[in-house]
Amino acid sequence: MSHAERRASAGGWTAGEALESLSPLAVALGLCALAIALTLCLRAPIPVDETRYLTVAWDMWRSGDPLVLHLNGEPYAHKPPMLFWLINAAWLVTGPQEWSARLVPALFLPLSVFLTFRLGLRLGDRRVAGRGALVLASTSIFAFMGASTMFDAMLTSAVVLALIGLVRAARGEARSGWLIVALSLGFGVLAKGPVVLLHVLPAALMAPLWVEQPQSWRRWYLSLLAAVLGGAAIALAWAIPSALSGGSEFANELLWGQTSGRMVNAFAHRRPVWFYVALLPVLLFPWVFTARLWTRKVVGGLWQSRIWRLPVIMAAGSFVTLSLVSGKQIHYLLPMLPAASLIIARLLSQSGATRDERGFALMAALFGAALLALAALAPWLPATFPPVYAAPALLLIAAALPLWALRHALWQVVPAFAAILAIVLSLEAGMGALGAFDLRPLARQIDPARPLAFVGGYQGEVDFAARRTGRVDVVTQQEAASWRKAHPEGQLVAIFRDSAPDFGAGKPWIARYTNRYIGLWPPMAATGDAEGDAPPAGRR
Repeated sequence: MSHAERRASAGGWTAGEALESLSPLAVALGLCALAIALTLCLRAPIPVDETRYLTVAWDMWRSGDPLVLHLNGEPYAHKPPMLFWLINAAWLVTGPQEWSARLVPALFLPLSVFLTFRLGLRLGDRRVAGRGALVLASTSIFAFMGASTMFDAMLTSAVVLALIGLVRAARGEARSGWLIVALSLGFGVLAKGPVVLLHVLPAALMAPLWVEQPQSWRRWYLSLLAAVLGGAAIALAWAIPSALSGGSEFANELLWGQTSGRMVNAFAHRRPVWFYVALLPVLLFPWVFTARLWTRKVVGGLWQSRIWRLPVIMAAGSFVTLSLVSGKQIHYLLPMLPAASLIIARLLSQSGATRDERGFALMAALFGAALLALAALAPWLPATFPPVYAAPALLLIAAALPLWALRHALWQVVPAFAAILAIVLSLEAGMGALGAFDLRPLARQIDPARPLAFVGGYQGEVDFAARRTGRVDVVTQQEAASWRKAHPEGQLVAIFRDSAPDFGAGKPWIARYTNRYIGLWPPMAATGDAEGDAPPAGRR
């Protein structure tokens, strides 16, 4: 048992120790606030995911229907409703504003950090709790992806809260602990679906490995079953009325396609089982490069404390389970990062290293400045040069240099937070400077009162940004010209690589879109051509 654990079991902490744990928490929350501010100020909603979810929330706002989600006039059963409920609740105060909609999911970033701190306290080590929160907030992927208009930060908060409930139940607070687990599972299902169980159940089912006090395991597993059923009841309180209201096809997709049907299809997807292993350096940057953490003595000491096996089991269980599912994205692993951050913080506290890391601070500052300069130069770079996509690779190369860095004392690991700040700033500024993912200029050219068609496919990219209220038609490239003739007052959008297609009269408005171009063809009934920018010569 560590010194911190003995102090926790003896009862109470001094004011100085409490302040020492709260200081890194304050820094961590400050980093979260800065990541959110950078996201909202420097980066547009990224298509197609973020723009689609804003459109679904916009459709809910217009229809006033909180039960059945819609996208482009069709029932949308691919995601549960919690994010859209919360966005609409925010809009009751601010009106349908982009900033408030994007702020709602981003606020779960600091909430996840705070709950990670609380979980660390429950595990019995204030110093590790504070440093764990700081490690989580400074993990590059968490800071970048957690502030996105997506579901993963919400799911992360639900998972950490469920772990807190498990610890409470294991330490004699069974009633409140299992209630927290049930509510967390219900919220998690409404946030992102049954995937919350993949993150929570491994730790709950393997409780005999980490619970300190003797338990009636029959009662434990019956309580776990009751908590799972309670969480399911919370989710079904929405799902059943929604299925009844949306019709049989929607009900089948919602109740079947989102559970067993989706899981079966997921195992037939693309990415190999080692995909997440290859991404671990990016996922845990910069902490994975702290060489002294991964010695046999330090890592072996982690398993000696039973209660600290909980984050190990949770992180390993989530990682292995999700690796076996073929459908993989790096942000799917965000819910395991709090447990991984507490593990890293615990290892830092056990490593006993005390070297001065001012050299790393200088290196991080210089490298961050170089990335920021690269982002500022983005508008003048060739279209084939991908500074945003290249940034993670450059970061990994640079991180290989200061392998001696990142020791356990707070003032010595602060340079890591400066490095992460430079990373997030450069990525956010790079995407903002490129403008390649920003569809808001296109939305400003769209008249919401006119008919609109997209060539090839449409996933709600501009409905919210343009504040459209009508349905968007989807046509093939061969049908585009005839659609314009049938709708002379309508506008048409198409994405292309080289020269703009010929869809009849009118000069299209053209802008960069990722590594391609996007064009808006004006109404054929217009008296003049719409003004726009032709693709620059020599850029593809």
